[in-house]
Amino acid sequence: MNGKPEGADGAGQEETIRQAARADLRSRAPFAALWAASVLLPLLVLGLAAWWSWHGVETAARDRVQRMVDMMHEHVLRSLDTQEAILEAIDYGMGQSDWESIAESRRLHALLATLNRRSPPSGGIVLVSPDRRIVAGSAEFPLTPIDASDRDYTRPEAHHGDRVYIGETVTARPRGERVFPVSRARSRAPEAGGWIVASFAPDYFEDFYRAVRESDADAAALVRSGGAVLARIPSGDATRDAGGNPGERDGSWRLPAEEVVGAALAENPDQGLIDAVSTHDGNRRLYAYRKVTGYPLYVVYGMSRQTMRAAWLRELVAHAAIAWIAAMALLVLTARIQRAARRERVALADARFEAERRAEAESRLAHAQRVDALGRIVGGVAHDFKNIVQAMRGGASRVAKRADDPDEVRRIAGMIDASAERGARLIERMLAFARRDQMPTARFDVAAALAETCDLLERTIGPAHRLICESGADLPQVTGDRAEFETALVNLVLNARDAMPDGGPIRITAQHETPEAAAAEGADTAARIIAIAVTDAGTGMDEATLARAGEPFFTTKPVGEGTGLGLATARAFAEHAGGTLEIASVAGAGTRMTLRLPAA
Repeated sequence: MNGKPEGADGAGQEETIRQAARADLRSRAPFAALWAASVLLPLLVLGLAAWWSWHGVETAARDRVQRMVDMMHEHVLRSLDTQEAILEAIDYGMGQSDWESIAESRRLHALLATLNRRSPPSGGIVLVSPDRRIVAGSAEFPLTPIDASDRDYTRPEAHHGDRVYIGETVTARPRGERVFPVSRARSRAPEAGGWIVASFAPDYFEDFYRAVRESDADAAALVRSGGAVLARIPSGDATRDAGGNPGERDGSWRLPAEEVVGAALAENPDQGLIDAVSTHDGNRRLYAYRKVTGYPLYVVYGMSRQTMRAAWLRELVAHAAIAWIAAMALLVLTARIQRAARRERVALADARFEAERRAEAESRLAHAQRVDALGRIVGGVAHDFKNIVQAMRGGASRVAKRADDPDEVRRIAGMIDASAERGARLIERMLAFARRDQMPTARFDVAAALAETCDLLERTIGPAHRLICESGADLPQVTGDRAEFETALVNLVLNARDAMPDGGPIRITAQHETPEAAAAEGADTAARIIAIAVTDAGTGMDEATLARAGEPFFTTKPVGEGTGLGLATARAFAEHAGGTLEIASVAGAGTRMTLRLPAA
């Protein structure tokens, strides 16, 4: 009954392996996402850090170009204030002198030479008469008059009162150097007319710009309001006038009308910040400009985007290193987690396989115990079958002898029928006991199971032993499998019989019982526990034997008469049903074994 075919173990193990493989495939999906996250998350953080870093670099660049323009503004302002002071001193030195006296004055020439020498940005000082001729200068004495009618500072509209006029870059005469003039009309003898002209060497400003710029790709310039470039870096072949031709004066540079910086100067005349590509060298820069206070000049500084990108890349390298370290750490951590999870899955699969093997072994053991119990029951009821068969044969013989007596034949036939009925009932009970192994149950009626099992056991234990079965009224169903309960009960009764070789009473009781742990909780809790006790008055067990009672394969019976699995099976049934098996025994006084099962 309930046997397993050959190869079932291998098939079960193969199915367990397949289940473990499917579980392994399912478990890889989260780890694939974790592997991807280990790479994508640092990349995402790196992207955010790169964006934030670029935002910081650009903000810092805006601040730096603004500070650079402010510094250039202060530098130009101080230089112009110095030149204005020089012009004022020369005007004072000229006094009311006429131009003939001025041209012949060695003292005035010495003053011009001294002031020019002591002013680093000065590119020379000249005095221009009303007829637009240079009659005196800081370079030489006496000076052969030079025609200056082509200079813009000699135009009537150039000077208004005592305001300083700043001209475009020109080639100075007589020295031939590139300069731009700073001039003013005579104020102490306005009726005499003429102009005092000091010049700036653009190299002075360009050298300063080269010294303070952050990189060689950055640009700086000093520009007149009309677009004429007075000084700039990088220098080289600059764009000329709006038509692309050299300016009308040799050496004059001018921003073309389409130049973005020039357009910005016209739109926002005080100061501004723009991002543009230079038409001069094609380099993209972040430009800041500012109008020089009190003068028709602008200072312009452009920070190259290459400089900004270089600063950004330097920061990005640090962020990338951190992201790489984080990615490596996450990958290592993911690998360790996956290995640990794989080990856990393997261990879980092994445990599941072992649990299935154990469950299968327990099932086989329970089946074997039931078969053993059935065999012992069969052995016990064999005498009853023999008596039934003998009674039926005897009745048949008497029928044959008394065939002529109908009344006697009917009486004997009734006896034969009663014997057959008794045998049929015995067979039905044995079959029911055997078939329950194939129909496991979750709950059962303990009173009914006890009554049917006692009926079988009465014919099994022999005439020397008396079986007493008692059950309380209104016992509820209990949790567990009926077949396993009956097997456990048979094993307990047979053990009790074996403990009384000279015979004696065996008492089976089933009743509500209040455990000590639940006594304080009232009757409701007590009613949920059913105690089935098997008591004998046999030899009992000493402490050493009692300590090992219930261990699988432990028995005190001679070899061949016991397997040591009866109590182990009974305990396993009780524990699976959520209950317990308790054994109380006194050597020489008997044993009480109690199954405590929870009510369903």
